[in-house]
Amino acid sequence: MKMVLLWRSLSVAVCLFGATGSPACPEPAGGITICGKVSLPDGRPASRVGISISGRNGFTASTNTDDQGSYCFESIPPTFFTLTVNPPPDAKFVAEPARLDATTGGPTFTVNIFTKYPLENTLPKERPAPSISATEAGQRIPKGAKKALDKAQKYREEKKFDDAIAELDKAIEIYPGYFQALAERGVVLIQSGHPEKALPDFDKSMQIFPDYEPALSGAGYCLLTSGQFDRSVALLEKAVGIEPSNAKSQMFLGIAHLALSHWQKAQEALERALKLDPSGAVSAHIYLGDALAAQHLYARAAEELHTYLQLNPGAPNADRLRSKEAHWRSLVN
Repeated sequence: MKMVLLWRSLSVAVCLFGATGSPACPEPAGGITICGKVSLPDGRPASRVGISISGRNGFTASTNTDDQGSYCFESIPPTFFTLTVNPPPDAKFVAEPARLDATTGGPTFTVNIFTKYPLENTLPKERPAPSISATEAGQRIPKGAKKALDKAQKYREEKKFDDAIAELDKAIEIYPGYFQALAERGVVLIQSGHPEKALPDFDKSMQIFPDYEPALSGAGYCLLTSGQFDRSVALLEKAVGIEPSNAKSQMFLGIAHLALSHWQKAQEALERALKLDPSGAVSAHIYLGDALAAQHLYARAAEELHTYLQLNPGAPNADRLRSKEAHWRSLVN
């Protein structure tokens, strides 16, 4: 497991004794002291929540946070520690274990733990049954049109975009009501770098079959790239309602919500995208960082950029992102 995964839920720094906004960290009589705060997903303190600590040296202890979500463990022999939040049975949040190397530095450490909503609770329990329109049920696709669409999809996979467009033009000429081919042509136009030309095809596809998810998703993306964020959100929300497992649609929805300053909705959609496809939606880490920072969750925001940079150390915007990460870390109490 990469180190970045071990540090996603905590922010570790030398505790400045008596610093404003930091939990009370008393001077240790011996050993080290570990203090911190536990925060709810919305940033409020997690008060009266159980937290336990265990070390490689066999040390274990438990306590509860106070009304401000603060806790402290005092006079501990230094080692590698794991801190675990123990939510009550009816809690609507979870927290990953936080890990701390206390063998260097100190003698007082701060470990702030950020809880989150269970992602599976934000996803539909069952995939909705696909909507079948009278138009779709009554389709009688000519063999020539179907063959042309199949060839076009093969060409698209091979990145032979001009050949794919030629086959799709043929399919639509044979069968003008072929909404699948219209949406496919829109996808090819996007992939070939012409999203501004793709929207009419998606619109025609939706006129024939309003609930065709590829057309909804494609049109939502085109509107996103042209800055029409309200319309983009409307179509993308409908798309993910039909096909919630489409990670790219979830990511585009999150970006559109972010552009509209819908911070919490952006966060939820981007987290779903990363849950569904961690590698394919890797750019979602950047946008998720912005959504978290807008909610003043700077430590979590910095970790999202750190994760992205771990996965893409040679990214063209790496220097700018590192500066942004450092700035966000400077804002953490």
